[in-house]
Amino acid sequence: MNKFGKMGQVALFALISSFASAQFNASFAGPLNSDGPIGAAGNSSFTATYSGASTLFGNVNFSGDLTDGGVGSFKSEARFNITNLNLASSAAFQPTTGSTWSGTVNVASAASALVWANSGDQFKFESFESFNDAGLDATWTNVNFNFNGGPTIIDGGTYAYGTSFVFDTEGSTATADTEVALYTSAGSFLGTDDDSGSGNLSLLNSGVLGVGTYYYLAGAYNSGFANGFAFGGAGTVASMNMNINGVSKYTGVHAQNGFEVVSFRVVPEPASLLTLGLGAVAMMRRRKA
Repeated sequence: MNKFGKMGQVALFALISSFASAQFNASFAGPLNSDGPIGAAGNSSFTATYSGASTLFGNVNFSGDLTDGGVGSFKSEARFNITNLNLASSAAFQPTTGSTWSGTVNVASAASALVWANSGDQFKFESFESFNDAGLDATWTNVNFNFNGGPTIIDGGTYAYGTSFVFDTEGSTATADTEVALYTSAGSFLGTDDDSGSGNLSLLNSGVLGVGTYYYLAGAYNSGFANGFAFGGAGTVASMNMNINGVSKYTGVHAQNGFEVVSFRVVPEPASLLTLGLGAVAMMRRRKA
């Protein structure tokens, strides 16, 4: 399926080199009740505001204490819905696996994910249950989310405004099952494709893009995309090839649960070149006279 949304101009994305050192902590002592599906009245939530430089995080680390509600819930059912309120989008996060338990257990986990954060973005963390048992399912305390690190960014080059873009994974391992997506530098999700290319490879035709910086992502089948969030599929690709307008920008092994990320820029025609062109035309006219 090839899906592409509305496009517009975007600002340049700052501080790419700082991705590895930037981080965002969101903590709450609790208690936070996990009592039903997302949005259920019995669930609890807390918010935290990101105040750093605009950043694309690559990892989500979590820790918290999970207490059994005594109604037969599984540990795997106690989850969080993470919402970027500024971008009006969310992604579900599963901190742990396992079946029933008793008492309180400490949960610590990490996930590879892309999370965009711009200064002033407010994040909401809602505890919920993927399966709603009768009564209070579970309670979280001493919860901490840490967004950190960042993906390796491949420079995809600079293009003049008016260029029409096609992104594909042709040239990857023939049996690969890929998915691609396109984002603005601020994290707005523009479009995705699963298997419009040959076999199970991907092809996304975006047409002309506005002036700005963009991110072209490639991952395995069953990746997830939303404004400000991207979660990679569990598959691997022995040789992932990422093309922009038929030119390869990246070739390499693709690991589970991650993405290859290519950044590229769309720029207006420089004013100096436009002036030079007009001057050259004027000179030619004088010579003919």
